[in-house]
Amino acid sequence: MQSGELIVTGEDSLHIPLDRNPAKVKVDFKDEVDMVPCSPHNVDSLEFTVHDHKNKFVLIIRWSVTGAREIKWQVLY
Repeated sequence: MQSGELIVTGEDSLHIPLDRNPAKVKVDFKDEVDMVPCSPHNVDSLEFTVHDHKNKFVLIIRWSVTGAREIKWQVLY
């Protein structure tokens, strides 16, 4: 298993090398954030993919957030 936590701001991505092909991947914001009703278009987003290039696996996490957020990630083999 590999896991970690990230504190992120703005819009960016991170590449995490994996030990081998994962069986399961979980990536979530650690806490829910109350969105301001007068600004509904400012919604935080989080997505992830696993890329396989010649049996070298990489977890790619992308985010777009309006403030500071914490992301938890976990890879199970």
